[in-house]
Amino acid sequence: MNLTPVFATVLAADVPSEVYGKIFVVCFLAVSLVAALAFSIRGLWLIFEKAGHEGWKAIIPVYHHVILTRIAGLSAWWTLPLLLVIPFLKAHDKGPKLLCLALLAIWWIWLCQRIAKRFGKGFGFGLGLALPGTDFYFRTALAFDKSTYNPQP
Repeated sequence: MNLTPVFATVLAADVPSEVYGKIFVVCFLAVSLVAALAFSIRGLWLIFEKAGHEGWKAIIPVYHHVILTRIAGLSAWWTLPLLLVIPFLKAHDKGPKLLCLALLAIWWIWLCQRIAKRFGKGFGFGLGLALPGTDFYFRTALAFDKSTYNPQP
């Protein structure tokens, strides 16, 4: 029994033409997101290798923050504030949430400043690494430029 005609009739069902455009946009956005994520992971991979760590550690979710603290010249215990603050983000009051988010933002900016300093970059570059939206470009620039990692800046 040949099922091709059955599938052909299902695929050729009465679908409004505006749905095809929406399907195309969703597929295009999904492919773009996957490509940007892969490019971002590749940049982090190269930064890890430039700092003397194995690149595969960039794809492990929490462990790559431990490695980033080590690249910044800190103990791995400095990742603990990140892990301790996350449960407070589920609080029902806005006060603790905003305080935790502010503390995380300060911690992240400080960490990115230390990473930028280790690669011989300035304050503006560290701020670019820390801010959402610009971090993709600055991480890519750090991965592909000629800077070298200095463990003792």
